[in-house]
Amino acid sequence: MAQRVIIDTNVFLNVINREEPNFGPSKELLDLVDAGKVKAVVSVITIAELSTGFYLMGDERGRREFLLHIMSSEDYKVAPVDVGVADSAGRIRAETGLRLPDSIIVSSGLKERVDLIVTHDDEFKMAGEYITSATPEEMVKDLQ
Repeated sequence: MAQRVIIDTNVFLNVINREEPNFGPSKELLDLVDAGKVKAVVSVITIAELSTGFYLMGDERGRREFLLHIMSSEDYKVAPVDVGVADSAGRIRAETGLRLPDSIIVSSGLKERVDLIVTHDDEFKMAGEYITSATPEEMVKDLQ
């Protein structure tokens, strides 16, 4: 069975913006998702953050293509925020000091029963009692 992860916004940004040195491993991870070797959860927070960037850049085509890809792929699941996720996120924020958007991502991952969060943001380590974090490099290496 494929590993199930929640992917943080910065992994997508690495690929969209071709940001080095993280572009290669982040792209490799997203390629593994597209190949069905990893099941990915994406928080609505990530959708909002990425959509903001597309709107700021005036990249309507890129935004539409991104959303269509995420929504039509069997290997991605968009995790909605409901009252339970919001309440859990509030607890996580209060207990860890993690920023609220990141707390919502963690809470979404917990609700979706992911194995870990894939990110380049060390702040997620503050929520280590709730969810394990790994970089795309670590994730890809573990899958080889």
